[in-house]
Amino acid sequence: MKPRVFLFDLGGVVCRFHRERRLELLAAACGHSARRVEAELYASGLIAAWDRGQGSAEDVEAEIRRRLGFTGTSEELRRIWCGAFEPDPEVLVAVDVVRAHPTALFTDNDALLRAGLPGRLPEVDARFDVLAFSCVLGATKPAEEAFVGALGLLGATAGEAFFVDDREANVRAARELGMTAVLFEGGAALRRTLERLLAD
Repeated sequence: MKPRVFLFDLGGVVCRFHRERRLELLAAACGHSARRVEAELYASGLIAAWDRGQGSAEDVEAEIRRRLGFTGTSEELRRIWCGAFEPDPEVLVAVDVVRAHPTALFTDNDALLRAGLPGRLPEVDARFDVLAFSCVLGATKPAEEAFVGALGLLGATAGEAFFVDDREANVRAARELGMTAVLFEGGAALRRTLERLLAD
């Protein structure tokens, strides 16, 4: 069956994710070391909890202010938070190949990023009909609940969906559900795959 809907991972596919950039920018803004920021947010398990939906954008911001002493504006924090993501121009072109069909950004990420993405990464936001964030779905890939939730937002079945991710475990989980899924191997290869799927 030719795919009817198309789901794309964010970090590692649509955008290159620079975790160290986020750490360094937050560290500079708060007067701490990047190691301290990493310990407070990542090593503590906070990021993982936020990715599973345990906190609104306002909750995430408040906790960053409490733990790190961030005193900037909400917009400044969103700029820093989203600044870790660098759109891949080749992948954006590949997404354009299927823009006549419903598309989703299917990602394990928190509510602060979801709130900031439209303003900070408009070239990404404009290409997707649905922002299927794990913080909304209440589950992260490769859990079946995450895939079922994302498909539900698109009103599609697994057999109608195409999915691309940079992690083999996520691709394998998608295939087990009946989705057409590929491991990301670069924007040019992705574009060729999508063109072939639409031509078949």
